[in-house]
Amino acid sequence: MLQEINTWADYRSKLREFDAVLEHGKAVSAALTGQPLSAVHVSYGEQIFAKLLSHGIALRRLAPDPTQQPPLDLWDLPSMSALARCVIEAHDAFEYIAGHQVPDSERSFRIRLWELHDATRRLKILGGIASTDPAITGILADAARLQLALEAHEYMASLPAVPQAELRLRLRRSDPPDFHLSRRQRCAMSGVDADWHKSVTMQLAQHALTLPFSVHQLHQFQAGTPQALRLLAMPLLFALPFLVRAIQAMDLLTPGRVPKPPSRTARTMTVWRTLAERGTRDTGRAAG
Repeated sequence: MLQEINTWADYRSKLREFDAVLEHGKAVSAALTGQPLSAVHVSYGEQIFAKLLSHGIALRRLAPDPTQQPPLDLWDLPSMSALARCVIEAHDAFEYIAGHQVPDSERSFRIRLWELHDATRRLKILGGIASTDPAITGILADAARLQLALEAHEYMASLPAVPQAELRLRLRRSDPPDFHLSRRQRCAMSGVDADWHKSVTMQLAQHALTLPFSVHQLHQFQAGTPQALRLLAMPLLFALPFLVRAIQAMDLLTPGRVPKPPSRTARTMTVWRTLAERGTRDTGRAAG
């Protein structure tokens, strides 16, 4: 997809695709506002989706204005890359908590593990700054309750011996993971190419972090060249398949409650969803 961008017109075209999907995502979110969502995983899913959408909106605002050749504003590729990674992280959490089709037992196990990971992480942060926040007592109680529930959970007992033993050990060490499945396992359940997912995430990190490669690259590219345009579009196009997948997942999660996309937007979404499913070797070229 990046190699299709050679001119400002190409950049504008890809930006319009992102805008169309983003506007539909806003419409989906607006349709769910104020609606009762009884199931815990559906409620979490809606909240995660809203977070993902906010990252997408912020990412779009940072994108250089395609009507200016070259753009007059400063290129903030590191922030764009960080936000694109936030979109992917939110997508992965959404899938694990609300998107994957799993039995109720596994669903409740996943939610409790995710909540325990959060509570334990918060306690470590608060302990690291010697906080005396009175909320710590409640967090400790929540963590203890969640750990007991997980240790006695029927799904825990159904796990294979080795991963079950490893997970129980992490619980005893107060180091619960956010997910009990690896990235590759979660990608397989989501229908996402795991190698592509890893490549996209790593490349965005390369630009979000302050490293020699990213520092040099920003100064080497000249505005308006195909290489520069592809670099500018990279965070948007890497985030777009995950935005599409989250929007479509919300439709499945809340049937009959959200609007359908316009036909042209629907076709665009199909293209980008397929990219996530099949992967592409195009991702590495923006780093070269």
